[in-house]
Parts: sequence; structure tokens; C-alpha cells
Amino acid sequence: VEREEQLNLLKSALNSAQEGQGRIVILSGEAGIGKTALLREFAAKAPADVKVCWGGCEALFTPRPLGPLQDMAHMIDPGLAALLAQTATQDRIFPALLGALQDSPLRHVLIFEDVHWADNATLDLIKYLGRRVAILRTVLVLSLRSDELGADHPLSQVIGDLPSAQTSRIVLKPLSHEGVQSLAKAAGSDIDGLFEVTAGNPFFVTELLAGGTES
Repeated sequence: VEREEQLNLLKSALNSAQEGQGRIVILSGEAGIGKTALLREFAAKAPADVKVCWGGCEALFTPRPLGPLQDMAHMIDPGLAALLAQTATQDRIFPALLGALQDSPLRHVLIFEDVHWADNATLDLIKYLGRRVAILRTVLVLSLRSDELGADHPLSQVIGDLPSAQTSRIVLKPLSHEGVQSLAKAAGSDIDGLFEVTAGNPFFVTELLAGGTES
């Protein structure tokens, strides 16, 4: 609901990658706004020649180095996964990833979720890929919670250094009153004040509808 424009922006980035001109898409919004749902819809509609790889950052006390890449390396290239298992250094891992993406006959979508929790090695990887994405048939998607990203956050500097010509931004907004009503109608529910209670946040809307809250 009310996400067609955002889906089209992601499709446009993928079309650009088809021509060998990779893109970076920064997807931001508050918690529960539907970032993952949007990406799942995008992935489900991806053509057969596109490999969608998922990885996530987590708010761990001891973050996993290169957490997103560790999640997806086995899908990209067995040699890359082996380097990670050997805890190889970045100067071996990063070129191996670049080579695997360049040599593949497929387009790749690399989804790094929750990069506001990214470890330093992942931030370095984003910089590395960002400088080279224009020569790849790859779309790098970075999702983040906008309310977690202050001016002094390390990710803010990384994003500021990404090449503007290859970078697009998608900011997800809450659903409108009409959008909330559409979801409620689809769920066969009629909850008074649903929009006011949820402020249009899709997660809260679907949770209340799933719970069968009565007016």
C-alpha cells in the first residue's frame, strides 16, 4: 500500500545495473515503517537473471566483522565465503568480492539491512563498493532507521562520501489515512481511530489488525 513509487525507484536502479552502471540505494525510515516489506516485494519481483543477497547488521555487544557479507558470501562465491571463514584481511576479501561481482553473468542486489548498527569493517566495505559500483552490474541497498542516525554517527560520514551520481535515496513515510483504511478494509476490520492510534506506521497497523482489536 502506497509504496509503488518506491518500488519503481528500486526497479530503476536495477535497470541501470543491467547496463553495467551499478547503483546505491539508501532506504531510510523509522522502525516499523516497512523497509523490509518493501525490499521483500522488490526481491519477489526480481527477474530470473538477478541474484538477491540479504545480510544484516545487529546491535550486538561484540559486532560481527562484515556481518552482512558473512550472511550472503556463500550466495555470491564459494571462494569469498572461504576467505571469510579463514578470517582473511580486508585487502583480500574486498577484491575477492569485487572480482566475483565482475565475473558473474548475473546482476546482483546486495541488501545490507540496519546499517545504523554496522561495524567498522562493514562501513569500510560500503565505502569500497561505493567507489566502484559504477562499473558493476550490482545494486547495493542500504537500509537504516533514520531516527538512529545523528550527525556524529560514523555512517553519516560514509553516506556523505558515496558518489552522488550513483546514489539514490528513498525515505519511507507513514501511511496516509486512506492507506490505513485500505489495509483495514482488506483485513475485513473496522477499528475506530486506527490511523490516530498508529500514526500510519504499517507495523502497528498490521499488528492491531492481526490482533482483531475491536472498536
